[in-house]
Amino acid sequence: MPAGQYRIKGTADQRARARHQLRTELLTAAREIADESGGFEKVTMRAVADRVGYTAPILYQSFANKQALLIGLLDVGFAELADRLGRAQSPELPHGSTSALGPIAAAYWEFASGNPHLYRLMHSLPDVPFGTPDAPPSAARCFEVLKTAVKTAAADHPATAYDDDAATDLLWAQMHGLVSLMLDGRMKGGPARGRDLLQILTDTFTTATRTQAPHSSR
Repeated sequence: MPAGQYRIKGTADQRARARHQLRTELLTAAREIADESGGFEKVTMRAVADRVGYTAPILYQSFANKQALLIGLLDVGFAELADRLGRAQSPELPHGSTSALGPIAAAYWEFASGNPHLYRLMHSLPDVPFGTPDAPPSAARCFEVLKTAVKTAAADHPATAYDDDAATDLLWAQMHGLVSLMLDGRMKGGPARGRDLLQILTDTFTTATRTQAPHSSR
């Protein structure tokens, strides 16, 4: 399709749906390229355009540059993670687990292990604010889902008296640490042992000693 000849036609609603569909196609293409090439370093606007069959100028109607495209992917990743964590909240504990955080941690682990390149991008893309009102809404929602799970678990273990935000930051940091070691191949015993350690983490987290921690939020 020659540059400049792509026009979305129809009613306002139809045009909005078409723009959303195009954006989704572009993000999906970028994600596929990253999975195939081993990371987002080789994702370029030209490569994405070639994958979807449009000329590069069409991409710039949705994303101003590669950074904007990657921020879009980061947003998709956190939205998917938030959805998974939300679905994992259940009053029924998995076999062998003593903490309501077990299913949450399992969902977190499965997302990261199934989407390693996207997970790394979500936690390493520079110039993206976190812990401020300007943080991506999907990341903030992910934090709130985790915080709800932490508060629920704390209610079952009154000895846990962390500030809710601090406790959530601590849980996220510890899960991220285990996941990062696993993804980088630096976990003794490999992913299987890492998965066992994850259960130990959640089973002990809510019975930790009373701690006064500074307030923070994602």
